Amino acid sequence: MGRFEFGEYRTLALLGAGGMGRAYLARSGSGRLVVVKVMHAHLAAEPLFRERLRREVQAARAVTGPFTAAVLDAAPQAPLPWLAVEYCAGPTLSEAVAGCGPLASDDLASLGAALAEALTAIHAAGLAHRDLKPANVLVTGQGPRVIDFGIAKALGDGPASAPSDEALTGSGEMLGSTGFMAPEQMTYATEPAAACDVFALGALLALAATGRRPHGGGTTPQIVYRTLHEEPDLAGVPDGEWGAFLTRCLSKRPDGRPTAAEALDWCAARAGERPWWERPEVTALIDGHEEAVARRIAVSADADGEGATRVGPPPAPAGPSRRRVFAWAGAAVTAAAGVTAAVALLGDEPGTRRQPVTSSWRTGTPLWTREVGDLEYGGALTRTADALYVRLDGTARRLDPNTGAVAWEFEGAADVLPSGKTVYVTYSRSGSSSPEVVALDAANGTERWRTGALESNPYRPYGFYSPDGPSTLLAVTRRTACLVTFAEYDTSWARRTNQGQRWRAYGFDLPTGAPLWFRSGTAAQVTALNAAGGRFALASAAATFGPLYVLHERTGEEESSIPDGSATPEVHPGARGTRYYTTRTSVRRVNLATGKASWTRPLEEARVVSPAGDELVVASTADGLSALDAADGDRRWWRDDVRALTTPDGHPLADATAIYATGPRPGVSATSAGVSTWGIHVLAAATGRLRWAVPVDGLTTMSYAAAGDGLIHVCTSTTLQTFRGP
Repeated sequence: MGRFEFGEYRTLALLGAGGMGRAYLARSGSGRLVVVKVMHAHLAAEPLFRERLRREVQAARAVTGPFTAAVLDAAPQAPLPWLAVEYCAGPTLSEAVAGCGPLASDDLASLGAALAEALTAIHAAGLAHRDLKPANVLVTGQGPRVIDFGIAKALGDGPASAPSDEALTGSGEMLGSTGFMAPEQMTYATEPAAACDVFALGALLALAATGRRPHGGGTTPQIVYRTLHEEPDLAGVPDGEWGAFLTRCLSKRPDGRPTAAEALDWCAARAGERPWWERPEVTALIDGHEEAVARRIAVSADADGEGATRVGPPPAPAGPSRRRVFAWAGAAVTAAAGVTAAVALLGDEPGTRRQPVTSSWRTGTPLWTREVGDLEYGGALTRTADALYVRLDGTARRLDPNTGAVAWEFEGAADVLPSGKTVYVTYSRSGSSSPEVVALDAANGTERWRTGALESNPYRPYGFYSPDGPSTLLAVTRRTACLVTFAEYDTSWARRTNQGQRWRAYGFDLPTGAPLWFRSGTAAQVTALNAAGGRFALASAAATFGPLYVLHERTGEEESSIPDGSATPEVHPGARGTRYYTTRTSVRRVNLATGKASWTRPLEEARVVSPAGDELVVASTADGLSALDAADGDRRWWRDDVRALTTPDGHPLADATAIYATGPRPGVSATSAGVSTWGIHVLAAATGRLRWAVPVDGLTTMSYAAAGDGLIHVCTSTTLQTFRGP
């Protein structure tokens, strides 16, 4: 990466990116390591965002204490505002608990005393943190550090002050993180006060003691409801007085909670002689984080001048001891999780960004072009091993991937689902509102069977005359095809109240097309239909996440209904393997059989993720492309000079060996207005380095694309173009 300077600080490596900017590891003139947070260039002109950084600087500078991260320097009025904070090396509290297990009583007391001391310092400065959560507590060799004062609020007439939150965030927005927010933060019953931080302290200690959040998981409305109306789940906390103490901290009434100073005294009296963070298993976890990121920085430094790629560590002998980390690549490096909160106010590249120049690159070859229409509006582009399928305006076509020649076409197609030697399409006759399923020979397009109109299905109850919903989803197992009809919500009221036509599911024998079963469901929009393990899983919409209905493939019987399961429609009985899901702030790897996450990694505003082979996960954000190790979620590399090309279903286009992106001409920096769409970049999945590139007229970040067998197909406006690599 290019080296940037902010005041006396010179950057060493990019640590992460978020919705507001970037975080860099940097070194001061005296050699001290710091984290520099820099605001995005396009946000720096916005008074709201500039004021947010100014407020964090003001709030954090007012806080002193051994268990808070100090602000060392800042330039909130600079053309690109930046903030230098104390370097903290270590995992987040949630990662430490997950890696080392729940804490015993004396360890829990030492953690509680340190966090309470941090809160006491924050409150003494006249502030309430208001967003104390596991991601904002870093476990270092010197103890836990409370970080990120991005939404801190002044208390009364304390030495710090802050502008009105309503002016900064808009009326009615909840500030904080569900699961750790006090009831008064959710209801706005009182002004935020120090007591809300004590509630969060109780939730953190309950998590550390049991490995569970005291008010459970699920959707935001569910967690809010439990926080407001139910007692916390403290089963499994250490024996003794812990249950009573945490119950006080988690009281729904602010005046029922102890102060931070009282919590400090209570915990300190019960702490052991050796603090938890000095336990061998905890120090080993901290060492592992330091060493892993140190290797990343060393490799990144070796690759400097070859592009904006952030390269992960190559295979190497056992990592250095903790003492040697500070000599590796000239610096000790914070763990990636150790800057999670730093990424919350991150910055963009400096004004005239110095992009390392690629000295040489290989170019792809155009093969063919064909006018197909604008796929952005209801079209589909699907690549299989030997065919390219295009659907638009009711016509499905099979194209030869190498020549673009049309092998066959089928009129009246809604859904197109290639599966082996057969293509299944949803077909509606002219003048009929009742769809049917047609099976076509994939090679020549000849009809193998059709189901007939749904209105004449023998399993549909007699007298069931109301029409099917106009929208359809189609899925197949090895033996059965399932067609679901439903009506999409057209108003917010319909979503909240489930008003509309009921969904209907029809099962057909796959070899013959013979009807097998019928099932009618709720008046809800269907958002996904998954086929796995001899079952169909139907995801329904609701005010938040609706239930997931699991149907037996041969009988249509409802085997189970999973509350809120529509958020993860691939997770159900019979499913196998793993899948990657995103939230607003993270990416997680989920076991489809159990529904449990094997890892969760912070990543701001990840739009989509998709597996690249069995080793990598590709994550696309507004700031670039990341590749995560599928086994543990560690980041292999990161690029900010390209953006993902997407498939029609919104996933980044990637396979086991390559990732496909749009970006500037190699060797030319991205402009301040954003990443150029000069052409296609084909990146090596393992390293993120450029394999080849080709200019493409009319390319945008919204262009639909498909790839296979060394070819990439991309639709620009109404033209489908195909390119081959060198």
